[in-house]
Amino acid sequence: MPTPFPSDDLPEEPYGPGDFRHPGLSEPRTKEEWREYLDYILPLQPVLLPLADYEQLDAEERHRHNMARFAHHSALVIVRTSQMKTIHHQIRRRMMTNAFQPAGARRSIVLDGPATLGKSTLVKTFAYDFEHELRRNHPERFEKRYIVDGRLIDYTPVVYINIPSQATPKDLSVALAQYLAQPYRSGATKSDITRLVLDNMRRTGVELVIIDDAHFMDLSLKEGKVVNDHLKFIANHTAATFIYTGVDLKYSGLFLEGTGDARVTQTAGRNTLLHMTPYRIGTRDEKADWVSVITAMEDALVLYKHRPGTLVGQWEYLYRRTGGNISSLAELIREAAADAVLTGAERIDRNLLASITINEHAQSTYETDWGHTDPTPPPPGDTQNPDEEDGQAEAS
Repeated sequence: MPTPFPSDDLPEEPYGPGDFRHPGLSEPRTKEEWREYLDYILPLQPVLLPLADYEQLDAEERHRHNMARFAHHSALVIVRTSQMKTIHHQIRRRMMTNAFQPAGARRSIVLDGPATLGKSTLVKTFAYDFEHELRRNHPERFEKRYIVDGRLIDYTPVVYINIPSQATPKDLSVALAQYLAQPYRSGATKSDITRLVLDNMRRTGVELVIIDDAHFMDLSLKEGKVVNDHLKFIANHTAATFIYTGVDLKYSGLFLEGTGDARVTQTAGRNTLLHMTPYRIGTRDEKADWVSVITAMEDALVLYKHRPGTLVGQWEYLYRRTGGNISSLAELIREAAADAVLTGAERIDRNLLASITINEHAQSTYETDWGHTDPTPPPPGDTQNPDEEDGQAEAS
């Protein structure tokens, strides 16, 4: 197709690569996208104006202000929970233990737990902190670049990849190569690609490898041993610490020679299994921990008629709605905040929360276990004291 002649309808210069990008973040697939994640600045929290000033804004000013609030509520806040801090400490300890040990396989960490608990967020947050600490302590490493065999080598301490559905060992090597911008010839074998990847990892200083959604690897009876052997081979030939996240990994090929075989393998001896669990509220400390998460999210709201403490006062209802799942809690509060701005209600109360349908698992569990026992939400305009709402006194 011929190139059109310039005209007044076409820009004189081509648009830059970022002009049409979505303003939010997607899961990184390459080292360049990982660096975008590291450099990304969350939408700023808008100033909550006096209500009279907000009501005096003209249509355009109000639109811009509300769009800033939508962006802030969409990002909300990543709450560094006690569980996150504990697991971060365990990962850091493992990395320090692995750092200078003799050549050979390092011990890895397997982070297991039900879906939508925030495992990916937890490991990305750790890697974010880890690489930013390296940037502060060793800025010269990030400035140095050189060419080997016609391609750029630059410091890449963190590798983060998502596993595609039914991935094979070769798929894993390909994902690592694509992340590292490692070219390979058409028709290259798994061994060819893996060799190039290991060479690249050594040259670029990889210290941490996160393999997210590891349950998508093909761990059938036929392929389970092959996947195990491939993971062991990579671990044997790199000094990096590996972290795997996924669902029901304890019973996967990461620990067994294929499904259905109860014999623990050498791989199991090299991995430490950590579990993420939903919040519990069986003790006073557990309740206080759950309330602290709600408090952090409620404090981040920018709504003009919301009464502080309203969501904290609904701590038990929010626990039942979400099953103690922090991802479901964040989803519910984000949706409610968006609705409060869209409708002009400017507050989140029990009625609004009850009107929102969240992910199917949390919704169906709530309806089955609690929907018939939870009291009906108060009527609109009810001035019930939040200190008298379900469980407030007990949690405080």
